[in-house]
Amino acid sequence: MANISFTSPFIRAFTHTETSVGTSAVTALAAAVTPERRVSVIIQNQHASALLTVVFASTGTAGLKVKAGESISLDNYNGIIRCISDTAATPVHIAYAVC
Repeated sequence: MANISFTSPFIRAFTHTETSVGTSAVTALAAAVTPERRVSVIIQNQHASALLTVVFASTGTAGLKVKAGESISLDNYNGIIRCISDTAATPVHIAYAVC
């Protein structure tokens, strides 16, 4: 007899959203509203050369740097996501799963 244990919920689908980011901070994804709970968030910089800064706060400009064509992923993050680019009209793709 097998005993299977899961530490996180099954991800059934991702919601995809795209936004264009410029040189000033914009909200790319608002904070999750209860009862929604995000179990996975992926942020991809889709520009060919721009450097994207991802800020996990409603104010300020300090954040994680994402190079062109790269992405970052987070587990269980439900807060706001703001983005700033060093280039105008930088396409950003965000995928997130909720449970």
